[in-house]
Amino acid sequence: MMRKITFRSLLCLAVLLLSLLGLQTHATAQSQIVITKEFDYIEQGTVGIIKVVGTDLAGGVAVIFDRQYPFFPTSQGLACLISVDMSQRIKEYPIKVTLYQVDGNAINWEDTVKVNAGGFIAEPSFILPSNKLNLLNPVVQENEDLRLHSVYGLVTPQRFWDGPVIYPLNGRIGSPYGSVRTYNDGQSRRHTGVDLSAGMGTPVAAVANGRVVFARDLDIHGNVVVIDHGWGVYSSYSHMSAFYVVPGQMVLQGDIVGLSGTTGRSTGPHLHWEIAVNGIWLDPIRFARVKLPN
Repeated sequence: MMRKITFRSLLCLAVLLLSLLGLQTHATAQSQIVITKEFDYIEQGTVGIIKVVGTDLAGGVAVIFDRQYPFFPTSQGLACLISVDMSQRIKEYPIKVTLYQVDGNAINWEDTVKVNAGGFIAEPSFILPSNKLNLLNPVVQENEDLRLHSVYGLVTPQRFWDGPVIYPLNGRIGSPYGSVRTYNDGQSRRHTGVDLSAGMGTPVAAVANGRVVFARDLDIHGNVVVIDHGWGVYSSYSHMSAFYVVPGQMVLQGDIVGLSGTTGRSTGPHLHWEIAVNGIWLDPIRFARVKLPN
């Protein structure tokens, strides 16, 4: 005799299977919704994903670190990217999620998120040539950071990417994300991206589909291109000897956007690659391992 399986039974089965896989879930039977927190903790400089499976969902928001992280539509429901700054304090934080249904009802869910250390290192001193010492001026650094943050901070609801990001070029990691580096003036700064070794003029590829939103020469980043991949995800490519794209141009994953170089605050040819999510710089290498929701 065939047993009839109700939605509640399927929901319980789904929660059991996800629990066996080590994923933390919350089920709301009346609303036919399953919330999955796809992490046990999030390390500094990385991203955690919350997925919602259900129907009749209009959107949602997660509140943590005194910030709001939006949910975006996926093929199965909604997804949210929780980005953690490299300097976020290591402890457990409360998270509050509010989901909105098309009928106007709201579903609230609360949990906790533990932030662990990112394992950052201190690097040897960086000695800039005399003709670039002016680039150590804190005012120059602050103005450039503000300019780029005005770009990174915007969130495009449309998702352009299709699958994980790729590396922009094949090169060893010369300087990792989050490292503490000291310059001629004795000042220490955190590395907001990763440096990939590359000879002068090596082609630089877009790491994912997206829209070019910034392409110009800056004092510190040199020739830099910024691509918006949607959902608050951005990639940037700095110190290039040349760039081949303009703002507003759509690019596909693998398209060549420029050539590696040593423009700006640089001591030799390489590519400085950055990833920002919700206005927060993350580790590009670890972000490339993330299975992004579609």
